[in-house]
Amino acid sequence: MSPQDEERALFDRVWATGALAATTDRGSALADIASSKPTLEQYRKTYGSRKTDLIRIMKLGIRQLHACGELQEP
Repeated sequence: MSPQDEERALFDRVWATGALAATTDRGSALADIASSKPTLEQYRKTYGSRKTDLIRIMKLGIRQLHACGELQEP
């Protein structure tokens, strides 16, 4: 797998985990944002408050993956 493919796969995994966490939390303000998955390229090109929301979902996904041991520090 190429480095670009690995990067996309990691992005997809982190996003899916963060989006699931955001949508299962009924009071989450991120649920609407989490319902539409951006591509890695779209994520990179986004800015402003939408980018802030996307980053929050990614951080949520990273925390979830760390908690279950699927993601470790390099």
